[in-house]
Formats: sequence, structure tokens, C-alpha cells
Amino acid sequence: MRIRKEPDETLMIWSDSPAETEELGKILGGILQPGDLFFLSGDLGSGKTLFVRGVTLGLASTEAATSPTFALIHRYEGKLPLYHLDLYRLSSAAELIPLDLEELCQEEAAMMIEWGEPAKEVLASTYMEVVFTRGEEEEQRVLTFHPEGERYRQINHLLGVELEKTATGK
Repeated sequence: MRIRKEPDETLMIWSDSPAETEELGKILGGILQPGDLFFLSGDLGSGKTLFVRGVTLGLASTEAATSPTFALIHRYEGKLPLYHLDLYRLSSAAELIPLDLEELCQEEAAMMIEWGEPAKEVLASTYMEVVFTRGEEEEQRVLTFHPEGERYRQINHLLGVELEKTATGK
């Protein structure tokens, strides 16, 4: 994996394989705290669910993440509970009402939301936006971590530190 930190504290990470994308999620899982909120965006098949599967591994969940497209919400138990939502089929904030997202946010859990635009106006003003784009090679993905708030700038810093340790073997 290759990383670059931008002046605005955005973190860009190049993953060369699905295994690296999953490993990146696993590293992030070791950093998450209750209340952490992530919005994941990118084309279908760009690695969002694979990344969340890595997060569940990093949280020592007994169940690996799968796409919640039809269920909308999955909850994974581990060192920290993780809610994984896929709002692909929803187009407005009104359609979120039955999900009671505000109540989910009150729990001591982290949350990863794919296709989360309808939820942004309902949820916290601080979060991490992770954009998945395809790289130059077929398997390569570029994950861009845009922090909104101090906690998420801290996550980018910690993620950079952990990736450096992995790269140098320390």
C-alpha cells in the first residue's frame, strides 16, 4: 500500500489488491471507537463491502461482513459493535425514518454506511467520508479518507502511523 497525506489532512491510500483493501479495513478496525461514523462511497464493486469485512476482522467479530443491500442494516459483534448499512436503494431522508438512525447513533458502536448521502443530513456533523475509486491497474483501488472533525483527523493520523509500521515491519 502506498499512502499520501494532503495539506487538508485528507489521506489517500493506494491498495493494489482485494487482500490489501481488506487489510486496510482490519487496521482501521483496531482504531475505531464508539460513535465513529464513516460514509463509504464509490462505484459498485469498488471494494466498500470488502473494506468493511476487514473492519469486522480488526474488531475480532465472529462474523465477517457481507453486503447489506437487501437487509439495509447488519450488526456485527466484536470488541466494539459495528453497524454496516447500505442505503443504495434509498433516495431521501424520509425513507430513513423506519431505520431510526438517531437511536443507533446513541449506542456504544461504530457505524459504516455505504451510499449514505440521504443519512448525512440526519446524522452527526463530524464523520469520515471514504471515497473508493479504481486505480490504474484492474485490482488497484484508491481510498481517499476525508475527515470532517478533529476525531477523524486523529483517525487519519493513527491510520498513517499504523500503515507505516506495517510497511517497515516495526
